Amino acid sequence: MLVDAKIGGSIYSLDQAYGQYTGQTEETAGLNDLGNPKRAPLAEGGGVILDGVKEDGTPNDVRVSVENANDTPFGIANNPNEAFIYDATYVKLREVNLTYSFNKNLFGAKSFIKGVDVSLVGRNLWIIHKNLPGADPEEVYSAGNISGHQGGAYPTLKTFGFNVKLSF
Repeated sequence: MLVDAKIGGSIYSLDQAYGQYTGQTEETAGLNDLGNPKRAPLAEGGGVILDGVKEDGTPNDVRVSVENANDTPFGIANNPNEAFIYDATYVKLREVNLTYSFNKNLFGAKSFIKGVDVSLVGRNLWIIHKNLPGADPEEVYSAGNISGHQGGAYPTLKTFGFNVKLSF
């Protein structure tokens, strides 16, 4: 087994910035504190109450609409870029290799086959921990040395394979 980790660093997520703005992320859907859909009109009990305080120092209790992208408190239009910077730390199960070696006596003393090993291999099997929501922190724009800016990420590709090794 191979466990891989990156500890520290920062990553800006354009996916989260635009995804929240257009209502495509988890934060923009679901039920609010009243049990109503967040995206419902305010008159129907929709909207959300954002963390914070009012001018007089009391906790915020003002509900805001999340009905359309231009009014929503989520996403890039109404938040600073810093709202979409995440800790780039991750821990992954990068590879697992399971091998079974058949007993050499299985083929007999006169056989030209001296041994057989059968292996199952899996790569990029599990992101054990990450702080970036909705994407793999390694999925960035290029295969070059660009890091710290993520957008348009595809799902992480898991690969599975097998190997047969014959000894003569």
